[in-house]
Amino acid sequence: MKKLFILLFVLGFTSPIFAQLKSSEVAGSWKYKVTVDQGDMTGVFNLAETDGKLSGNVVTTEGNTIPFTKIELKPENVLYLELKTDSDLIKVSVTVDGKKFKGNASSYNGEAPITGEKQ
Repeated sequence: MKKLFILLFVLGFTSPIFAQLKSSEVAGSWKYKVTVDQGDMTGVFNLAETDGKLSGNVVTTEGNTIPFTKIELKPENVLYLELKTDSDLIKVSVTVDGKKFKGNASSYNGEAPITGEKQ
């Protein structure tokens, strides 16, 4: 019994370490909201999977479309995105939990919290 308890403890402790998002889990449209000093900024992240690789873009509320320059799936269900505008490099790191995500977006102007939900 003691060995079973130890095995379950070790498996329970190590399984989150090996948790990894799959491309198919994040592919789709995600509505996002970034809270900045000037108010909330919203839009949609569009992510597509082709041959196991992700690509995509951001469509802002104003109608601008900006392609992602980098998309990575990291351990512990972290989705990392980068996009470049004419004047800024924006880095987004969020933890995906089912159909929701939460994290931070950073740019030359600082960091801001970001949340989102899969559509």
